Amino acid sequence: MALLILLLWPYMVVTIHSGAIGVKYSPLFGGTVMDRTYSEGMHLLFPWDTMFSYDTRLQHEDIDIPVLSRGGLSVDMKVSVYFTPIAERVAELHRDIGPDYKEILIRPIVSSSIRNTVGSYWPEDLYTTAPLKLQDELMVQAVEQMARKPVILDSIVVRGLSLPEQVNQAIDLKFSAEQEYLRYKYVLLKAGEQMKENYIRAESIRMFQDIVNGGMTDAYLRWAGIEATKELAASDNAKFVIMGGKDGLPVILNMDSDSAKGREKQGRTLPKDLKTFSSHDAAKPASKDKTGMPDWQGFKSRYEDLQGTIKKLTHFDKDLNATDTDTAKDSPTQGAQ
Repeated sequence: MALLILLLWPYMVVTIHSGAIGVKYSPLFGGTVMDRTYSEGMHLLFPWDTMFSYDTRLQHEDIDIPVLSRGGLSVDMKVSVYFTPIAERVAELHRDIGPDYKEILIRPIVSSSIRNTVGSYWPEDLYTTAPLKLQDELMVQAVEQMARKPVILDSIVVRGLSLPEQVNQAIDLKFSAEQEYLRYKYVLLKAGEQMKENYIRAESIRMFQDIVNGGMTDAYLRWAGIEATKELAASDNAKFVIMGGKDGLPVILNMDSDSAKGREKQGRTLPKDLKTFSSHDAAKPASKDKTGMPDWQGFKSRYEDLQGTIKKLTHFDKDLNATDTDTAKDSPTQGAQ
């Protein structure tokens, strides 16, 4: 008897591990026992009975599936689904679906929800749609298809999605163009604000100048010249002041506008026959003759005109210095220490 028990011990004693629930199948007493499940621990069975263990902890299944988006473009989706069997309905799960319920129930339902959800999106919208929104839609589709099955779906997580390389490049170019457009829009907005700022500053300067110019009378300028002369005289530094301007002011503060006319009377103007040259003349290319070669005669003529102008300016400068020297000798001077 002891030997028989020893031989049948492995078939009569079953251990349910942590986090699992057992379902007994008795071929002699109605098959699957529906009114009782077996918790963790050791249990005794008849040798002809079988115990099936179901893990009731949170489980996950990785699903990689290619699906068609709106427009018929293929998208590779990678998702992870988290689920757990309902402990009170494990016997029903075993009887109606069986131990392979992951392959029979979970994967087909989640794959179907992925196809239905992704099929309503354009490829570029899958990148712009927030991942949480896409996951929520997948979850709603899967729960509706799961209906009253003895399994609870906890969550569906999108691990990744990939489009064909050409489509990815097109989407990247589109996003780059949009960002470039926003950058230019900001640049124009900034330029507009700077223009307003410059206009306000220029208007302020104009108003300031109008006010100042309105008060710049001859009497005020004469008074300002007198004050400047007093400050100059009170300075401790050595100085040499040439007096003789209008109203007894120093020459440097002379406001007499007739000085230019005096210079004209003295002949201190440029000679009328002086031939002038500009930067445009210097940059003007040499003319060409009928053969396409440079017109060296014309170039020589321009060069001679330039030399003549330089000589006249030199003589004019010498005459002007001599006139200034004579004027300084004839003007009354006064030194102040």
